[in-house]
Amino acid sequence: MEQRRFHRVTYSAPGELVHHDIKYRCRLENVSLRGALISADECLMVPLNESCRLTVPLEPGTEPLTLTVSVVHCFFSMIGVKFTGFTGDSELRLLELLKQKTSEPDKLMQEWESLKKGKSVAEEDRAGMPEPVAATY
Repeated sequence: MEQRRFHRVTYSAPGELVHHDIKYRCRLENVSLRGALISADECLMVPLNESCRLTVPLEPGTEPLTLTVSVVHCFFSMIGVKFTGFTGDSELRLLELLKQKTSEPDKLMQEWESLKKGKSVAEEDRAGMPEPVAATY
């Protein structure tokens, strides 16, 4: 059953996934506004729903994207993750990357607006409590 809420953009880039101080060299295979597919040359020993840190360099001389992720699918050397937190301006930088790579810019912007609208409503409902990033990949 299809559970994705956001379209994926093919984007291959090296990265690092860290889980309980274990570092895995990995490769980003595709990405959306709220998740990614990651591969590695070795078996990724990360249980479902576990939190990890994903770091992906974008361009030489710039700070890498640093994201907190949760594992939603795992099969040997491939894992699907949803983004649960962004460091600094990583969320906006991810949006800019997706704008450059997508073949569906209108759909991307609709998804972004939907995210921002949903977040604002949720924040108001929680009376000032910070809203965690929660979306399915």
